[in-house]
Amino acid sequence: MKKQDNSFETAVRSALKGREIPILVLDTRWHRLFPQGEKPADIEALEERLNDLLKKQGRLVNEIKDLKKAKKKLMDSIVAGMEGSSARDNRKKENQQRLLLETKDRIQQDSDELMEIPYDIKDTNEKLMIIGARYCFERLSNGDQMIQELTEEIRTLQAELTDKKEFRENLEESMDSAYSLMHGLLGHDIMNLFDKGKFRP
Repeated sequence: MKKQDNSFETAVRSALKGREIPILVLDTRWHRLFPQGEKPADIEALEERLNDLLKKQGRLVNEIKDLKKAKKKLMDSIVAGMEGSSARDNRKKENQQRLLLETKDRIQQDSDELMEIPYDIKDTNEKLMIIGARYCFERLSNGDQMIQELTEEIRTLQAELTDKKEFRENLEESMDSAYSLMHGLLGHDIMNLFDKGKFRP
């Protein structure tokens, strides 16, 4: 089974090569593949990981933006306070320079982390596509088998229905013929009693 899974994964990865895959958790078509939101646990786990990565990416982008604003303010403040030479001014400059270095380090760390996320997103998205494709192919395969069984069942029922219709038509003909014969033999008045339900077995 493991070998088959690997060959399936290889085939799907090969088919996806060079194609731009949409971020599945953001695509409504993906969610519509699962009736009533019934998703296997491994798909839900990958979706959760992908959502977490997207949130982290957004958080880091905003954090870097805020850090760059803070860095600019610090630099402006350092430039503005360049002329002050008192002990208090010097302590303030040292503090600002320390903060500036820390902010630069944070920006660098966040930027490095942000650089890795698109690869993690792409990898997780591909894994989700592979597992989702396997699940959907199994559903399609099971659905095909069920359709064949139902088609056979319908054919059988149609044949039975045709037989029953034929039997009913023959019975109606036979009854019409018997009624006519009895009407001819017994007459209208007696058959009228039958029609009114007076002679029912």
